[in-house]
Formats: sequence, C-alpha cells, structure tokens
Amino acid sequence: MPRHLRLVYASRANFPSIRNGAGIHPEVARILIQSRRNNARRRVVGGLYFADGCFFQCLEGPAEVVETLYQKLHSDPRHRDLKLLDRREIPAPSFREWTMKHIPDAPEIRDLLARHGRTGFEPYSFTPELADAMVTLLLGRPDVGDLPALEEAREELGENRRRDLGRLLAAIGLFASAALLAVLLFR
Repeated sequence: MPRHLRLVYASRANFPSIRNGAGIHPEVARILIQSRRNNARRRVVGGLYFADGCFFQCLEGPAEVVETLYQKLHSDPRHRDLKLLDRREIPAPSFREWTMKHIPDAPEIRDLLARHGRTGFEPYSFTPELADAMVTLLLGRPDVGDLPALEEAREELGENRRRDLGRLLAAIGLFASAALLAVLLFR
C-alpha cells in the first residue's frame, strides 16, 4: 500500500494585495486553476487559504509525489519564504473531493485566530495545534467553487495557451518554409 503524506506550509505572496473587497485575488484564482489541473494528474489533493499576503496550504497524496511537489514549490515565483508547519504520514487523504480546495476569508477563521490571541493572519507563528485547527476548518468549510475571478483566470490561461500555440505553429511554418526553400535552392 502506498504511503500517503500530509504537508502543511506557509508562504508569502510575491504579488501585491488587493483590499477592494473584490473577493478572490486574481493571482490566487490562477494558482487555483493551475493547481486543480496539475494536482488531478499527480493524484494530489489539498486546501488553500490566502489572507494578509500569506498562504496556508495543505497538500496530501502519495508521499514521493507530495515531497517532489513541495520541493518544486520553492522555486515558484509567485511566493517566497516557504515554512513547513506540519509533515506527517496519513492513512488516506482527507481532501479526497478537492484537487485544491479554497475557502475565502471566512469569519470562522478570524474567530479561530482570535481564540488563539491573534488579530491578523500570520501562519509563520502558528503552533501545531493552530495549524491542525486550520486544516480542520479547511476541511469543514465549503469550497469557493467557480467564482467570477476563477472563470476570468481560466479564460486568461486559455488565451495564453492559444497565443502560445499560435506562436508555435508560426515557428513551425517558418521552419518548414525555410526547409523547403533550402531544398529548392540546393537541388
């Protein structure tokens, strides 16, 4: 039976915060879409919370895959200062239904932080008990689903792919034209 691993970590965003009450940050929406697509292939599940410029993320799945993904995340330019808060073997993933669950800045999280004497979201100082309580909240709250920001990010990623495909096809066409010209010239 394969070993399953849960990694919980904190990191700081490398993009500016938005404070206009617009809901999910556009960059977080892009991260969610990419994570959901990539994690499905990797058989990784988890949950993500973002507030006050910090991420709190739980990853679960096959041990080797989760470890490799965590190492890869260190070079992701969208965040920095990764700090491992918890690492443990688990019998099975808890976030089974979500390749990457996301909950918004929920009142329950602010209540949890207040019960632990905190006024802001600063996961770098979380005790193991508070990290566990955050994972439990992630599991218990509904996912944001498809908010407009997620749809906008999905469309933007699709447009980027179409543009990249167009560039690739143009390069192939140019190469093919050059090869045909070379054949004709050197006959």
